[in-house]
Amino acid sequence: MSRSAIITILLLTLLTASAWQPPQPASPQVKAELWDAFTRRVEALRPGESLTFELFSPELDEAFLSPDGTSAVLWLALQDDAGRRLASEPGMVLAVLRGSEWQAVLPGDPEWEQILASLPVDLLPAEQRPGALSERSGLQAITGYYLPYAAGTARWLEGSIGHFQYIPWLGYPSCLEQYCRYAYDFTDDVHFPLVASKGGTVVASRDSCPDGGTTCTNFIVLRDLSTPTYQLYLHMAHGTIPDALTPGTAVQRGQYLGDTDDTGYSTSQHVHFMVTNSVWLVDDGYYWGASIDIRFADVLINNGIPRTCYEVTQFPIYDGAANCIGNKNDPLNPNNDWYTSGNVGAFPPNGTLTRPTDGQVVAGGINPLMDVTASVSDDVHVDAAQLLIYRDGSWNTLGPKVTQPLSPGMFDWDVNLCEAGGLNGSYQIGLSLWDHEGNHSAPLAVRTIQIDHACPPPASQLEPPQPEDSTALRLSWNAQAAGVPLGQFELQWRESLQAWPPGQSFAYPPETRETWFLGAFGESYDFRLRALDSNGQPEAWPSGELPEISVVMPAGCSPDALEPDDSPGQAYPLLPGGELAGGFCPAADQDWFALTLQAGNSYLIEAQSLGGGAAARLSLYAPDGNTLLLTARAQDFGRPVLLHLTAETAGVYFLRVQPLEDALAGNAARYLLRLNSAQVTHLPLLFR
Repeated sequence: MSRSAIITILLLTLLTASAWQPPQPASPQVKAELWDAFTRRVEALRPGESLTFELFSPELDEAFLSPDGTSAVLWLALQDDAGRRLASEPGMVLAVLRGSEWQAVLPGDPEWEQILASLPVDLLPAEQRPGALSERSGLQAITGYYLPYAAGTARWLEGSIGHFQYIPWLGYPSCLEQYCRYAYDFTDDVHFPLVASKGGTVVASRDSCPDGGTTCTNFIVLRDLSTPTYQLYLHMAHGTIPDALTPGTAVQRGQYLGDTDDTGYSTSQHVHFMVTNSVWLVDDGYYWGASIDIRFADVLINNGIPRTCYEVTQFPIYDGAANCIGNKNDPLNPNNDWYTSGNVGAFPPNGTLTRPTDGQVVAGGINPLMDVTASVSDDVHVDAAQLLIYRDGSWNTLGPKVTQPLSPGMFDWDVNLCEAGGLNGSYQIGLSLWDHEGNHSAPLAVRTIQIDHACPPPASQLEPPQPEDSTALRLSWNAQAAGVPLGQFELQWRESLQAWPPGQSFAYPPETRETWFLGAFGESYDFRLRALDSNGQPEAWPSGELPEISVVMPAGCSPDALEPDDSPGQAYPLLPGGELAGGFCPAADQDWFALTLQAGNSYLIEAQSLGGGAAARLSLYAPDGNTLLLTARAQDFGRPVLLHLTAETAGVYFLRVQPLEDALAGNAARYLLRLNSAQVTHLPLLFR
């Protein structure tokens, strides 16, 4: 289009807009009367049915009166069974005043065309006006269009061929087929940004109409660069079209055009998008035309034609488009009909990190917060920023998505590195940005930082020990991780008032919470414990080289009542079914028992701890007192030990009971010895 033609169109727009007066909405009282007339007409059409239909229920969106007050135009909005209002062009019903009563006329009624022709043309939306239409035959589908919103975002297709379906009790068609066969309504729960479906130049635009207004339509029209066709974006939001988009301005595919809304002939916020080769000006100042067949490169069904599941299951199939995105068996499922755009932004956001700097050491265990600042830019504005980190072979989000800039072009926020998983070591980070259109750029400003143990070290505490009259001391502790799983525990000990020897320590796995320490009579010991996380970060030892706990061992012990029983000749007799209590005193004590056994019989010998950490080693000797037959030992202090045997010959066998370690002794280090007959059961084995 030449510059002179554009100027002519603009002059016509100004003249038309100044002369044209929008129709006036009916008063609330008249609206109520009109709705009552519509209800009566529908009940006559569908006897016995209310206005709650099978799938959609109509409601009055707006009503306009003719200048003489004898006829009216009703706009009907639709609600689905979930109470959601469909975002599309409304259905239209006419009404005439006969006497003192309004009578509704539905599409297809005998009077429809006559009444429609008698109405002032400016009372009808362009979508419903009869008139000369350009011939569409011979035009082939035009390719190269993309969905009119940013790549990676998904919007709901409210409808396409539904515009012109014949459903008179809902006021449809809302638009003549010649106009809207290739028109598409996209919506979402809130306003969303629009981007150019294809490159072009601006023909005209308007965003001065108030949001939600029914008598004025905001729009932008682009003339395609490669074909003499025009892209129409209707129902846009107030004040959102960039000032730079003046007539004649070149626009790239994916460039921001403005936001959606509900201005003009519309029931809820959405964009009505179509392409025409016959654009003309409507008297309220927006452009209109007959839609032509276009195909979207990022719609992967129907050879580029979007359809809803309701349309392909309830209406005739047009242009071979029989598929939808979703479940045809549940056509009104809200998860259906979400179309994801591949329209890569012409001007994606850009930015750089100003903190942290490349190579910076961040976090020190005590303070896990990392200060992040970013300088950003965009043709509209940047809506959100987030940090990314490269780990486990891919980029992952790190910290919150920040939606409030500190100042224009500047974001400042903190990232809790400990909450991100207890990072430690060298990592690459980058910046992730979203602009107003929904374009996403990432990763930007990639750099390497050194994270020095993002989380604080773990904490542990030795519990006060329970005093026992034994050289075996039971120690227990509690522990708490601080963002990183526990790795191990290190327990150090020393003789009291001595230095902490570096090698005098024990290591325990992270699930351990108790252990036994074996000392000597009359000695005093100090203990301290520290936890290490799975990154190897240790908890600090108590300050001043102080111990957490100190323990004094008993001075000595008294032999048990079975003594002397220190040799086979002194062995104490124990018959099957009997039990005896013994003890370990002094250190390296050994107790002998004489067991009378029958040939071929099986027996079970058990030494159970009675306290003081008592645990035994069992050695069974033949009747000669010298030949060792079997041995068994407890797994740890305070644990029982079992020995199973079958006597080959009848006689008196000898059992030696020794402490698990020679130093284990004390008045509380006592055990209970049992001898019982045992029955051996052989279970069958199944092999496959």
